[in-house]
Amino acid sequence: MKSSLLQRVKDLLCYDPKTGLFTWRSSTLNHIAAGTVAGHLNKRGYIEIQIDGTTYYAHRLAWFFVYGAWPKKRIDHEDRNGQNNAILNLREATNSQNLANSARYRTNTSGIKGVTKLKTCNRWLPQISFQGKRVYLGLFKSKRAAGFAYQQKSKELFGEFSRT
Repeated sequence: MKSSLLQRVKDLLCYDPKTGLFTWRSSTLNHIAAGTVAGHLNKRGYIEIQIDGTTYYAHRLAWFFVYGAWPKKRIDHEDRNGQNNAILNLREATNSQNLANSARYRTNTSGIKGVTKLKTCNRWLPQISFQGKRVYLGLFKSKRAAGFAYQQKSKELFGEFSRT
């Protein structure tokens, strides 16, 4: 099944590993011209491509196209750009590693990833999630010190995936 799907993908699409773009190899039933960029941008900022009624994320399809096997883990965009599917920008990652490489949440009010202010004691609390558990890193008088504690622990736990 895997090899026949891979052959079907390669029959339908061209992939440029430098740009990460897929283009249609030939005209499709939907009257899309050969050479047209394949896929559409979804609400989460990722490109999706439909093949024979099944929708695939372009980053997973790129991995499959290049390595001949589906990734065993998640695919992380090293530069955090979900539209950049250049093969050198993609790497397999656990869920924790993928989250470590994410930006701070939009609801973050401190401006520093992993740091919140405890108004009750006027202190800054850095915390990080690792293997499904929240790790508290102490209480700090300064936001900067709390951010530094988060940054150090993130590097220790996630290495190359650590982004603050």
